[in-house]
Amino acid sequence: MFLLSYLLGFYKRFASWRVLDSLYHGTTGILYMSAAVLQAHATIISESENINNYYINTAASFFAFLTTLLYILHAFSIYYH
Repeated sequence: MFLLSYLLGFYKRFASWRVLDSLYHGTTGILYMSAAVLQAHATIISESENINNYYINTAASFFAFLTTLLYILHAFSIYYH
C-alpha cells in the first residue's frame, strides 16, 4: 500500500508524507535489527559445527547489520531533510 500511495502521488498533496516515510523506514529498521540479531545467534551456534556454514553465517550477519544501519540512517535523513 505504501508503494501504491507513492505511485499515485500522495506525497505531493500531503505535508506529512515525510513523517510517514520516516516511520515506515524506522519500523523496517527495527524488524531488520531483530532479524540481524537472530542471524548473529545462528552464527554463534554454527561456529562449532561446519566451518563453511560459519563463514556463510558470518557474511549474512555482517550484511544484516549493514542493512539495518542503512534503513535507520535513511529514516533519520528523510525526517531531518
